[in-house]
Amino acid sequence: MNDETGFLAAVLRELAASTAVILAAWGALGGATNALTTRMRLRDALRHILLGGLIAAGMGSLSMALVTAWLALPPQAIPAGGAAGSAAYLVGVFGPAFIELVLARLRGAKGGADDE
Repeated sequence: MNDETGFLAAVLRELAASTAVILAAWGALGGATNALTTRMRLRDALRHILLGGLIAAGMGSLSMALVTAWLALPPQAIPAGGAAGSAAYLVGVFGPAFIELVLARLRGAKGGADDE
């Protein structure tokens, strides 16, 4: 039984130290910031938090490269920003809104038949 507990503890330690999980946490915080500042319903807020986490984890270190280009920062900022999670946070804030904008435009181009 002790081996199982030790294995589970090791898995949880590795998961907590995982870069993807850390980026997802920062992205979820960014999604929460977006939800809080725009005063949306709870359902929409939870969607933004989940999307922020998923987008930030999925983009990985590419998010810092995009933020660097967007803010016209020097290329040396890419490795510095990735470790702190600042890019993941910004992706979490703006990613869900960007996706919703693209989807709304696609629905508009198709005639809006998919609207809720």
